[in-house]
Amino acid sequence: KAVVSTQSGHYGRGTNFYLLLEAINHHCFLALLQIQADKFKLIMDSIVWAFKHTMRNVAETGLNIILVMLQNLDGKDVAQSFYSTYFLNILQHIFSVITDTTHAGQLTNQSKVLAYMYGVVDQNKITVNLYQGNEANDNIQYVKNYTQDLMKKAFPNLQMMQVQVFVDGLFALNNDPQAFREHLRDFLVQIKECAGEDMSDLFLTERQEELRQAAASKLKYQMTVPGIINPHEVTEEMND
Repeated sequence: KAVVSTQSGHYGRGTNFYLLLEAINHHCFLALLQIQADKFKLIMDSIVWAFKHTMRNVAETGLNIILVMLQNLDGKDVAQSFYSTYFLNILQHIFSVITDTTHAGQLTNQSKVLAYMYGVVDQNKITVNLYQGNEANDNIQYVKNYTQDLMKKAFPNLQMMQVQVFVDGLFALNNDPQAFREHLRDFLVQIKECAGEDMSDLFLTERQEELRQAAASKLKYQMTVPGIINPHEVTEEMND
């Protein structure tokens, strides 16, 4: 019921559902793995729905849930079955939000998920074949081809060399969070340039969010030091 109401757009109940799922994911992940396959698919669909949501806090919670879930799967017996069923689907949806301007300002969290996923492939942690028959020699080659095809279909104006360099970077930089994020930024700029779109505010929303988080962190620190801030001057918004 909670999953159905979440996907139907009942925002308040949906938020509480994701907070509960986030807590379960963090503290009793193994309980999630005991859920029947059809019910687990509903949960996965809801997580995708969350990180594709246009409301920032819902999208961020969804991204955090999927990242922690992927991390929790590392070394688990069920991991290979999960990768076989959900890995490429998650990858496709993450790219859909990264290249969607309505999700501007969330690149940092999106980048963390993508970097982890390409790292899993790059380190050969996925032992089950993600491809069928003779589509590829191994998962690394297949995921490279899969990503290239995604980008070429979504952005036909891009040159093949641009797509190849982008995909190569996803594998080469996935262990360097800052470089990986900058690589994604550069690619988004190329997409805008090829489409002839205005790039003046491409990362303005993201920069505003970075500044908001920096201000919040600064305030949190200042409140721990007696005398810097008068407690009566702290607004309700600051406390949130």
